[in-house]
Amino acid sequence: MEKPRILLIEDNADTRKLIETTLAKDFEVFSAENGVLGIDFARNRNPDLILLDIILPVLNGIDACSLLKKDERTKRVPIIFLSAKNTPDDLAIGLAMGADDYVGKPFDFKELIARIKARLRREQPQILTPIQIGDLKIDPSTREVTFNGKRTHLTLTEFDLLRFIAAKAGSVVSRDEIIHEVWRDTPEATNDRTIDVHVRALRRKIPALTKHIISVYGVGYKYEK
Repeated sequence: MEKPRILLIEDNADTRKLIETTLAKDFEVFSAENGVLGIDFARNRNPDLILLDIILPVLNGIDACSLLKKDERTKRVPIIFLSAKNTPDDLAIGLAMGADDYVGKPFDFKELIARIKARLRREQPQILTPIQIGDLKIDPSTREVTFNGKRTHLTLTEFDLLRFIAAKAGSVVSRDEIIHEVWRDTPEATNDRTIDVHVRALRRKIPALTKHIISVYGVGYKYEK
């Protein structure tokens, strides 16, 4: 059985070697030391997932992520940011560029491996019932979301979050329920801030959702029809 292919884009040689060695048991890892080379590798070597540092020479990780998510050849490849820049603003910017997850440095390798495996599992085809609520249509088999006929590209996490809340339309979904459904592999590493950042990203990508995804103070969220 072939190992999943991980592209690591990291400029620090020692960090790069440590990550490559640690992940080698479970994954086939190849690396690039800057954003430009990393984009070339992503386009031509078909990785299953990309680990992307933010602070890079030549082309920083934020810009590299934006270009990868606009390219038909690479836009569906999950991206996990690795960075010492892990303030709420950094997290929001990274996710806004299309990243699927964000792990701050220094990180625990068990957590990193769990997050990688979680992203890869979400890429596997699932047989789930399509959801339609008014103008919102969600197709889990293709991970396509349209609102009023307009398709919107969501990250894996944004898609899972919207699907979970929409599937329980009319009912309040607690933050604990969201964490254990959407971040089921790493619930201990997720908090309220992470959920709120992803909800803001959904509202930004589909502005009409602002009046449908309602925050219930102290509890969670509700999708109102």
